Amino acid sequence: MNIKGTERLLTILILLAVLCLLLVVGYPIYKESLPSKVRFGVDKSYNTLPFYVALLDTTRNYFALEKVEAELVDIEGDPLEGIKNGAYDVAVVPWYWLIISPATNGDTLKAFGSTEIKSGRSLDAIIVPPKSRITRLRDLSGKRLGYLSSDEYFINLIMVKMTEDVNLRNVKYVRLEAEEVTTAFDDDKVDALFVLDPYRAHMLYLGNTALAEGLAATYIIPNIPYGAVVMRKSYVASENRLAAIRVKTAVEAALSYLARNPEVAKRFIMKLNGLPEESELIMNMRAPEYERLAEIGVKSIENFQTDLVKRGIGTCGIKPMEFLFQRSDFVR
Repeated sequence: MNIKGTERLLTILILLAVLCLLLVVGYPIYKESLPSKVRFGVDKSYNTLPFYVALLDTTRNYFALEKVEAELVDIEGDPLEGIKNGAYDVAVVPWYWLIISPATNGDTLKAFGSTEIKSGRSLDAIIVPPKSRITRLRDLSGKRLGYLSSDEYFINLIMVKMTEDVNLRNVKYVRLEAEEVTTAFDDDKVDALFVLDPYRAHMLYLGNTALAEGLAATYIIPNIPYGAVVMRKSYVASENRLAAIRVKTAVEAALSYLARNPEVAKRFIMKLNGLPEESELIMNMRAPEYERLAEIGVKSIENFQTDLVKRGIGTCGIKPMEFLFQRSDFVR
């Protein structure tokens, strides 16, 4: 091969090397510039409110700032099974369901945020219609008590102890869907309702009466872990690590914002549920505590776990901290 041929070959090899170097160095930068497509399981409860705020609050733009292209997917059925099966990448599931099957759930999912119902700001009540003959808890004997299907574990845990406490007999339990709650009395479906906010406040706003409030704090534990904001361990570790890091940053920002501004949480939840934005309704409405990963009430989870074990539900096979991601899981 002559000198000119050798020079051409060397030039081509140098150009190929430069292109390879640009690919190696440039592709990660290019990938970082692309948005992460993430599916969030949502309903119209306080638990999934941070996802709506991160997407819809144009003054914050938490998802946009973190390059998260969010798709909100309506939760159908059990959110725990939905996220395990990949119907969504991020969801909020009741702590109850995580705790009762720790060996399975704790090894598949972990939490990076939480909502908690504090004893001084209870969200639950048993509501009766105007002029009801039910004036005390004992009067629920033989009556129809309605509840939302998503709150079934609440009613089960409360009624076991309350039945013994006030000597209730023959209470008939009626499961309702969200769209049935407001008209449940007018449609003669129930004699009383067990509900949590925002339904508690709305039913009172409509002229109904609270027979008793704060039953969860009385008959379960004072501070109740409500919703766990979860991702699959595999999603964070290998499936889409960059998206997981971005999601954590954005959702934690929304959690922090709602924790500092409970009035914003109330107004958002009213819009989601089509409730009238009346000052009387807002003043009577309560919101749970929103907690980032570092703020999650581990002691409350432990107390809840202990209470369930005493009732013969679940085990203490996994410590509360093992349900949580670690900060190191989200290092770039």
